[in-house]
Amino acid sequence: MKLRKYLFSIFVAGLVLLLTACGAGSKKQSKGMKIVTSFYPIYAMVKEVSGDLNDVRMIQSSTGIHSFEPSANDVAAIYDADVFVYHSHTLESWAGSLDPSLKKSKVKVLEASEGMKLERVPGLEDVAAGEGVDEKTLYDPHTWLDPEKVAEEAQIIADKLSKIDSKNKETYQKNAKELVDKAKELTKKYQPIFKVAKQKTFVTQHTAFSYLAKRFGLTQLGIAGISPEQEPSPRQLTEIEEFVKQYKVKTIFVESNASSKVAKTLVKSTGVKLKQLNPLEADPQNNHTYLENLEANLATLAKELKK
Repeated sequence: MKLRKYLFSIFVAGLVLLLTACGAGSKKQSKGMKIVTSFYPIYAMVKEVSGDLNDVRMIQSSTGIHSFEPSANDVAAIYDADVFVYHSHTLESWAGSLDPSLKKSKVKVLEASEGMKLERVPGLEDVAAGEGVDEKTLYDPHTWLDPEKVAEEAQIIADKLSKIDSKNKETYQKNAKELVDKAKELTKKYQPIFKVAKQKTFVTQHTAFSYLAKRFGLTQLGIAGISPEQEPSPRQLTEIEEFVKQYKVKTIFVESNASSKVAKTLVKSTGVKLKQLNPLEADPQNNHTYLENLEANLATLAKELKK
């Protein structure tokens, strides 16, 4: 009988300890804000700026963002969050239709590129948004592929989070400064490399690298339009084939996940090589920081253009 009481006492004590530990764990997980982000670059920047303060997640991680529309579950996750961060109203145009008040949600919706200057798509500089012309097709959203623009956007994110969560302002600003400094160092590292590159023009499947090209004094020629789903017309294909031959282009850069039929056709007709440049719209699913993934693009491009 005494043995039973003794064992029962041990069981109760163990249960109390377990429940206490679980409670402590729950409190630990509930610290900070629940932040939902639209896609990988924004997730990566918010995560680096937040450090370990907040629970940061993204709703779109596996494919590109251009044609993405959030599911009902995605929208529910946004309304359940404390903060939702997206890149721009021209890229994630669906973010403009979010109305937290209708769902009695207290989520704060932040546009990470607010105040940044977005460049017009080449050739569409004089086109006005209006009937039959969607504003989001007029501006190039791919600022996240330029180290300097990454630095600018990370600082905007830090400033916005600092206003919402002022008690942690020092941490946000400190983390942002570290990211900004690293981004600027990346620019300094590659500017002299591209300055002496033999080739200054590169051909891409997805015209996502205009900001990067402008930053380093390069010219991008795109096979497809701003959206990877847009295929060029036969006339455009002919022009590109002629360009490749005339300027002796040796390499066409395609997206990491797949080589388009267009690029393969050009390889067959012109003899160029295919190399990968990652537009970093989808989670690369590695352990590298965002800037390390960005530098992988710069290194690939620099290697090919010096030949």
